[in-house]
Amino acid sequence: MNMAALLPEVRGLQTDEDESRILRVKVISGIGLAKKDILGASDPYTRISLYDPVNGEITSLQTKTIKKTLDPKWNEEFFFRDMH
Repeated sequence: MNMAALLPEVRGLQTDEDESRILRVKVISGIGLAKKDILGASDPYTRISLYDPVNGEITSLQTKTIKKTLDPKWNEEFFFRDMH
């Protein structure tokens, strides 16, 4: 079995330094979102961005879009590499 296939994709700063940390973000769900179309539903998604206060945005990721709901359930995990 390929061990690399089991590791999650890590976004953000590319570094081999020991000082890097991994930030795990889990987007679970939304509840009672605002109606955004004429039929009274929405096609919601969530965007997650990692920012460097000096250089601005490092990377941005988006969940899948869930059609026609105001109570989406994503249950998606994202991993970011950060140095501090």
